[in-house]
Amino acid sequence: MSTAGRKDDHIRINLEEDVEFKQLTTGLERYHFTHQALPEIDLAEVDASVLLFGKRLCAPILVSSMTGGTERAGLFNRRLAEAVQSKRLAMGVGSQRAALEDSEAEASFSVRAYAPDALVFANLGAVQLNYGYTVDQCRRAVELVEADALILHLNPLQEVLQPEGDSRWGGLLARIEQVCVQVGVPVIAKEVGWGISEQAARGLIDAGISAIDMAGAGGTSWSEVEKHRAPTGRQRRLAAAFREWGIPTATSLALVQAARAEAGRPDLPVFASGGIRSGQDIAKAAALGADLVGLAAPFLRKAVESTASVVEEIDLLIEELRISMFASGSRNIEELRRPGVLVSKTDLVQVPTPLSHRATRTSPSERGKGRTKEGLAYASEDVAPPISDLSARSNAEGLDEFASQWLPRIEEEMRAVLTTRHPLLAYHYAMMHYHMGWADESLRPNAISAGKRIRPLLCLISCAAVGGDPACALPAAAAVEILHNFSLVHDDIEDGDETRRHRPTLWTLWGVPQAINVGDGMFALAYAALLRSQVNSSTGVLPAPAEGSSWALTAFDRFTEICIGLTEGQHLDLSFEEREEVTVAEYLRMIEGKTAALIAGSLALGALFGGAGYRKSECMHRFGHNIGMAFQIQDDILGIWGDPEVTGKPAGNDILRRKKSLPLLYGLEHPTLGGRIRSLWKRGATEEDLPEAIALLDRSNAKNWSEEQASRYHSEGTQALQEGLAATADCSLLLEVAGRLLHRRS
Repeated sequence: MSTAGRKDDHIRINLEEDVEFKQLTTGLERYHFTHQALPEIDLAEVDASVLLFGKRLCAPILVSSMTGGTERAGLFNRRLAEAVQSKRLAMGVGSQRAALEDSEAEASFSVRAYAPDALVFANLGAVQLNYGYTVDQCRRAVELVEADALILHLNPLQEVLQPEGDSRWGGLLARIEQVCVQVGVPVIAKEVGWGISEQAARGLIDAGISAIDMAGAGGTSWSEVEKHRAPTGRQRRLAAAFREWGIPTATSLALVQAARAEAGRPDLPVFASGGIRSGQDIAKAAALGADLVGLAAPFLRKAVESTASVVEEIDLLIEELRISMFASGSRNIEELRRPGVLVSKTDLVQVPTPLSHRATRTSPSERGKGRTKEGLAYASEDVAPPISDLSARSNAEGLDEFASQWLPRIEEEMRAVLTTRHPLLAYHYAMMHYHMGWADESLRPNAISAGKRIRPLLCLISCAAVGGDPACALPAAAAVEILHNFSLVHDDIEDGDETRRHRPTLWTLWGVPQAINVGDGMFALAYAALLRSQVNSSTGVLPAPAEGSSWALTAFDRFTEICIGLTEGQHLDLSFEEREEVTVAEYLRMIEGKTAALIAGSLALGALFGGAGYRKSECMHRFGHNIGMAFQIQDDILGIWGDPEVTGKPAGNDILRRKKSLPLLYGLEHPTLGGRIRSLWKRGATEEDLPEAIALLDRSNAKNWSEEQASRYHSEGTQALQEGLAATADCSLLLEVAGRLLHRRS
């Protein structure tokens, strides 16, 4: 098929078929603007204009490269150009290969006559440089549209999915560098819809690229487009397999910015495109640092109608953008990027700590002053049951009161440990702050998503329960939470997870080597946090040694046991991924280390720091072990039967991920239904298979059995607690935590 014919196919399919991503999203939905009831500006003051390549645009909007090469495409380009000219925006034409191959197609790209003042980008497929195209063809493409810059688009996956595609991509970067040096205009590297990684961005920046359009995943799936073009069943199947492939737009934007920062090129323009559908999306992308925001599908549909329809669409987008700026108190794009203007979704449901608790150190006798009822419920990502649903309302209030008092001091203690030793090391510690939820993806200080903080709270509550001052246990609380986060950094690498707490993981932003090093640093600093107890900055007081033993060595030994348990559990978890057969008993042994060890150790350390003897400390450990097991089993239940509206994940998500969770392993061992469940499991259950898979697990009694196991562990934990503490001890907060963990819904 000719190049022009292929482009006609692309237009037709985009207009007539459903080719959007079904599961993968842009990631922009994770962010929201902080509404300002008193913006202190007038709407008329809002200026959305930007300066790029020497031209002033009325808004950071790019009518992305779409089409050309045919008479119909030429009509669309003319309408787009007329609209862009009227609104002083930027536009790119589609790939000009058709015009370079056939002079009759040149007219379809002639947009300059209709947009004499607009910022216009020429466009060629970068891979053509490996098929004989030279700098001369690149210059010719620029001349045809009298362009201000040249886009070299990158589409390796699309090319290999096309029957007529170009698959020779080796050595391309050197040829791109040659074009950058010789073509005479700025060169923009642009993906077509699967995103640009940090590694790719670094290579492009080194090659001399003048701007990067990362064009992430979440909008049009070009794999799906090519599926509709595929001439054979085999090719359709291959294309369908990659429908959900790619780096989400928000993630890719952060990756490219990280590469830009590492290269010392903060001035390098970065464009965001891929799934941008509204003025608020444009505002979010701009707030996240995009210098220009590209849209294609919304404009293509309007170009089918008329120039006026395109203009109307642009007007609506700009107005929505300006209103977003106004309602967030931002006069211009720079103000839109201020810390706190755009926040992650989880921040909007967190209740700030009362000011009285942020700066003061209160003693146990002062608890109850300035309490925040929702403290624990919203300081974590675990959405606890509504307080009105809990059997002991006073316990719930007491727990939230305790959390509101001590969570800020835990954060303060951890920050004191995770502090740079030298200005040269600031980047290293800033990455730790990002993971901890204290910085955004540009490493600017910001409260993003602090994580659950369950373990350090348990440590302090345990200390109080044995009669100690929780302030004495702050070093231990900080240590267990830093250790927990070290394990998460490494888990994300080992599991290949790209997001955590609704944000890109460390390794996706800064690469595996840096993430490993950050994790290693946090592991060492966890011990440093624990050793701060020898000179406790909070009280200067330590409990007496436990039953004549060395207090510091006992704490050190307990902490080392936690570390060993974590790594043993992770070893089993990783090995299970390589095994087809895993028993229920083996799985329970794995979560003893991976989940229960840290919760149990947190409680034992808290008791130790509270001055408890060996027996009480061991009972706390048993209590923690059991509620840790119940916690993980409840997590497994939610991974299959959880409400998507609460968990934020699709129903049956663990089945789709082929996760070996407890209910599934129980179902696989069922004497009559296990074979059918195994058949679905082995071939990989799809969304269409989910109802059948969940029904089979229900019939096998997997959910009820798992709930019974969680309840059993919970009961054994509370029994251990009651055995270990005297009748006069106050166990209410520990029992409340155990109940919340068991009955949580996310």
